[in-house]
Amino acid sequence: MNINLNELVEKKFKKLFNQAEALISSVGWSEDGDKLYADPNPIEYSSWKTEARNIIKKVCGEESAHYQEFLEVPKNWKYEVPHIFFPIYYGILKGAYNDFKENLLIDIRYRIRAELIDDFLEQAKILIDEGYEHAAASLAGAVLEDTLRKLCDIRSIKYSKETKIDSLNVELAKSGVYDKLTQKLITAYADIRNNADHGHFEKVKEKDVHDMINWVYKFVSEYLK
Repeated sequence: MNINLNELVEKKFKKLFNQAEALISSVGWSEDGDKLYADPNPIEYSSWKTEARNIIKKVCGEESAHYQEFLEVPKNWKYEVPHIFFPIYYGILKGAYNDFKENLLIDIRYRIRAELIDDFLEQAKILIDEGYEHAAASLAGAVLEDTLRKLCDIRSIKYSKETKIDSLNVELAKSGVYDKLTQKLITAYADIRNNADHGHFEKVKEKDVHDMINWVYKFVSEYLK
């Protein structure tokens, strides 16, 4: 189970674009192209708008121009006007995605948004509570690996795309980002993740995965948030 957090974010954007295109095709554009011919299905529209607002908030941040622009859309209207609002929301989402793809969002380029980290680690907690400690270990390990990559990016420490936790860990410790004890803990948690990924399930203990998730929370809070 090899999880890349940026890929998951991109997958979410693309899902929203596909949903948007389905909504547009159900009602069609007006001739001037700046609004829809009719209001889209209210349930689908409301769900799409909420998800779009949330991904923009998590990826760009509450203070970003994209998120603030999203919030401004309905402010001069007494009522919700979906056939006018929707194209505007859609354009804002596209703008956020383009900045994400072009590495113009500092929060994504140099550190994972706190909300995004919490989402994935909460998922790991849910997995372990439901008895899926191997999947939980893989997800927590993915968060840890992505965090180490961000720390290298911040300090301009070069690494190849294929570089894994162990090599990132060595480079960060050598650069004095954290001490030897932290380096050893990361090595131990990398072993748990590797055992889960390679099917050595007998070596993955539920208590160790609990400890791993809690430690990754603290590590991210100290070094990225």
